[in-house]
Amino acid sequence: MNFEPTNLEVFLTKLIFRFFGKVVYKEYADRLPLRGNESVLDFGCGMGTVAYYVSKRLTTGDLTCTDVSAKWLEVCQKTLRGCRDVSFILGDIYKLPLQKKNFDLIYCHLVLHDISECELVMVIPALSELLKPHGLLVFREPLDEANKLRSIHDLIVQNGFSKKDSRITDAPLMDTTLENIYMKY
Repeated sequence: MNFEPTNLEVFLTKLIFRFFGKVVYKEYADRLPLRGNESVLDFGCGMGTVAYYVSKRLTTGDLTCTDVSAKWLEVCQKTLRGCRDVSFILGDIYKLPLQKKNFDLIYCHLVLHDISECELVMVIPALSELLKPHGLLVFREPLDEANKLRSIHDLIVQNGFSKKDSRITDAPLMDTTLENIYMKY
């Protein structure tokens, strides 16, 4: 499967970020439960649209951006140029040399629904292993993916999480989305 975006996808994402960034990405980043000193992982960072705003909230914390696409990671590095304490890692999350129990919060923005069921069975446990006890896994996904959302929820719960909060949101160009916060126990 090819994970590299087309030039058109990159261009359109840049346009959306430029014109709708505050209402689409910043509002989501502002709802992430952060104090500013956490170690945070952006899983499937893409262009860095959410990471851009998260990095500004991490006054003494750090941000790690991961993606399976070299092209998206390159664009993300440009988006976050000038942001401090940000690192970038390319590859499958379950194969990366990341320290276990290192992150306070992991977020995914419109990523999990695009991952196949057989991959999710490896991805969710890998994310769980990376979180500290009581760490948070936060995601936003399209609400019209109800069957996939049920599978994602079941996998998350099977891997040692309990749901802490949930909300339905509407954002320009996204339709209705579901945002969930899970705590690792």
